[in-house]
Amino acid sequence: MKKLLTIHNAKFMVITGLGLYFAYIYVSGTWAYYIDPRFQWLSVVAVLIFGFLAVSYFGSAEHEHDHHDHDHDHEHSHDHGHDHEHNHNSVWPVLVVAIPLAIGVLMPAKPLGANAIDARGIDTDFSSVSLSNSSSKSLTIVPSERNVLDWARAFATSTNPAEFNDQEASVIGFVYRDGRFDDGHFMVARFTITCCVADALAIGVVVKSPEDAAVLATDSWVKVQGHFQETEFDGNLIPILYAEKVTPVEQPDQPYLYQ
Repeated sequence: MKKLLTIHNAKFMVITGLGLYFAYIYVSGTWAYYIDPRFQWLSVVAVLIFGFLAVSYFGSAEHEHDHHDHDHDHEHSHDHGHDHEHNHNSVWPVLVVAIPLAIGVLMPAKPLGANAIDARGIDTDFSSVSLSNSSSKSLTIVPSERNVLDWARAFATSTNPAEFNDQEASVIGFVYRDGRFDDGHFMVARFTITCCVADALAIGVVVKSPEDAAVLATDSWVKVQGHFQETEFDGNLIPILYAEKVTPVEQPDQPYLYQ
């Protein structure tokens, strides 16, 4: 009986914890690290579901307590039923459900960055950029107001990189570099998502820095202002952003760009 109530209490605490965690994600705005803003309502739904389940388990625990008190004198005459009930109240499901809660609490929420690019890869020729109805909209945006995704779409739809020569740009992203980049180059990168981080795609614009780019810390957020020029990089002729000014900035509230 005592073990049964302990398991019920553990389920109640874990489910309540999950509900509170989703509530925290919604209130703090860190839901933006996981899903597209169109689906932020899922956080509210999760809070309501886990809240309902927590109340259900709390009521179930009270019912079990009353039931066992009432049948205490007959407990030993129903060994088979007791074993069956015990099997349905194993501690293992509690531990499994507790894993995502523990990960969420122990690992602070943060957006994908350079480490994720190292694992997933990133193209410098924009061949991985997916084109959709939003692509044509990106082309209508004034060049100086385009973000990294808008420029990536424009480059992906073009067969002539030289058409972007001397076009001015002002983009915000985090610093990324790998073995392809020397001390004078880096990539101003962003992640795009369609639904959630499971479908995240890393995109970026190659930047030629007016100074030694090596002093810029990887993952630091910067605003790069300059103009594009067709240049060979990594075996391809691509538009490279020749920076006239690189300014450190704070990470945006919504670090991802949305397809």
